[in-house]
Amino acid sequence: MQRLQGALDNDILTAVRKFTSDGIPPQIDDLYIAIQRSNSSLKRKPKKVLQASLERVLDFLGVPEGEDSDAAIEERLPEDATAEIMNRSLRANLAPTPVVNNGEEPRKRRQANGESIPKRLKAEKVSVAAPCDVSLNDIGGIDEIIDRMRELLVRPLLVPAEYARMNVPIPRGILLHGPPGCGKTMLSRAFAAEMGLPFVEILGPSIVSGMSGESERGLRERFEEAKKNAPCIIFLDEIDAIAPKRDTSQSQMEKRIVAQLLVSMDDLDRDQSKPVIVLATTNRPDAIDPALRRGGRFDTEINIPVPNESIREQILRAQTRKAPMSDDVNFKQLSKQTAGFVGSDLYDLVGKAGSWQLSKYFEAYEAQAGEVEMEIDGPNTAASTAAGRVKRLITRARRDDIPPPAGFEDNRITMAAFQAVLPIITPSSKREGFATIPDVSWDDIGALKDVREELQMAIVAPIRDPELYAAVGITAPAGVLLWGPPGCGKTLLAKAVAAESKANFISVKGPELLDKFVGESEAAVRRVFSRARSSVPCVIFFDELDALVPKRDSSLSDSSARVVNTLLTELDGLSDRKGIFVIAATNRPDVIDEAMLRPGRLETPLFVDLPGPLERVEILRALLRGKNLGESTNIDGIVALASTAACEGYSGADLGALVRQAGHMALRRRATVLGLEDFKLATGKVKRSVGDMKRYERLKEKFGKL
Repeated sequence: MQRLQGALDNDILTAVRKFTSDGIPPQIDDLYIAIQRSNSSLKRKPKKVLQASLERVLDFLGVPEGEDSDAAIEERLPEDATAEIMNRSLRANLAPTPVVNNGEEPRKRRQANGESIPKRLKAEKVSVAAPCDVSLNDIGGIDEIIDRMRELLVRPLLVPAEYARMNVPIPRGILLHGPPGCGKTMLSRAFAAEMGLPFVEILGPSIVSGMSGESERGLRERFEEAKKNAPCIIFLDEIDAIAPKRDTSQSQMEKRIVAQLLVSMDDLDRDQSKPVIVLATTNRPDAIDPALRRGGRFDTEINIPVPNESIREQILRAQTRKAPMSDDVNFKQLSKQTAGFVGSDLYDLVGKAGSWQLSKYFEAYEAQAGEVEMEIDGPNTAASTAAGRVKRLITRARRDDIPPPAGFEDNRITMAAFQAVLPIITPSSKREGFATIPDVSWDDIGALKDVREELQMAIVAPIRDPELYAAVGITAPAGVLLWGPPGCGKTLLAKAVAAESKANFISVKGPELLDKFVGESEAAVRRVFSRARSSVPCVIFFDELDALVPKRDSSLSDSSARVVNTLLTELDGLSDRKGIFVIAATNRPDVIDEAMLRPGRLETPLFVDLPGPLERVEILRALLRGKNLGESTNIDGIVALASTAACEGYSGADLGALVRQAGHMALRRRATVLGLEDFKLATGKVKRSVGDMKRYERLKEKFGKL
């Protein structure tokens, strides 16, 4: 017979004897329900633990599983005990309702809304174990930040005596902020793992409780545990979830949590010899209550930005240091092709490249089993089914005598694996719709040779070959202003620049940033540049700039003036930019605020003029690419039409309308091939969209052609 195992089983044995004496069948499910309905403290135990203990107790009593309950009880108990069980059961059913002094039924204590008062949960034991699954060797490209963390974290925690001797205050809080996936949490855990100190982790939402006071108590307990185990690190992940700004918070609980966090942090410096430092991370530092960001609390803020090209190369080398890599893997080339990738995106890239390489290996691996089957059984049609492929893999896995597939004797991740999976990985910045790479090239743009050369030197070359500018010791222009008549290809030029440089592209229509609510327009401008910083290298294109930054004078409203000031300050902040370029387009450069056009902002004005005869020919050739002209159609005759007087004064947009109108003419005569006669008829339908060119000629004298 099985023996009982400890105090829990003895308590269960007492309860089982009581319940069976009250007529409860000696079955595990029935007894478990009886325990849950009782006032016993046993019902707080986990279900699996209770059921296992009940099973041991029933075995101890010798009640076979599944046996009829009445027969089992009667066999185990004497005759007088059986009668006593029946009497107790009847008495329990007929027992009067208990009364109190006033003859009223006892009432349970309830809340003001009538609901039962919830029982307080028993406090969980706070874990102080240091992480062991990460190290600083897994982090690359942020040596400056690691050095700064060494000064602020390692020295005070491991050598606090020197700080006490010099009477230098130990840092109390460090706030790491930056875009998602840049390694804030990983860096914090890596430092804790390297030092091996107690590590109290507070995950933002995990301490939030619906019961009044529980959230604050959980926060206090963790800080108390950290002080007991000092020197210690407290890690607050996603601190903005539990410490938002109190003036905008709608919940009293959030305000109490913030107040408790402020008090707990102020209480950390009582004993200088036992330091406790709070590490916190967030993607939204502006959403945190300002009282936390003052000196003496989170007095040190470290920004972890989106990695640039050289940092991406170091991250890739760090993340592949343990993986078998082929000699043909070019990390420098990969870093150029992963613009906008953060650390988590690069980690995903390495993982998918390894999976792709393994899939190629297993294809050859399973093919070996197919060759063996062919030799033995001949052609087998079942092997082409899914079940057949599973059987083939099982067969090959059990054959230890077959050597590895040819070419995979030393299986490593190759450059081909990275190139295969790179197109299917979307960086974090693009998943939120922040930026895209246009599919427009220089081949789609006819003419504008001079403007294209200027854009090539101003934007494309600095992105593709930044080392050349660094060697000369100059920086690229801060911004380019494309101006000229409407329909001449300013927007198309901006898209082609982004595509040729393989940079991300954020297109902003001037009026779309304007909002009727105070402060929203300025916030929208700041968000645009914040998105660009998370998608480096990036080209920001402001279309119809005159609507966004008109001249500031007495007739301009205060809200519009604030938008102009915000954009000016953001452009000034680009002086130390790395990979952010601004292109603006307008038809009216004379109404733009003059401060926008000074050197350091939109310092390169480029006039996009109407195309001449030869340029119209080039544009029309580009527009006809991919159109159904038929083999017998005289393409040269159609293109030559653009240089005649019939198309004089046409802009690029007018030529595009000419092609569409010619298509309509072909459809009217029930043809599917465009002919020369269609284009001749279309010239009489399409009118010139650009009227007075004298105004633009006058503006050339002020702004220059190039």
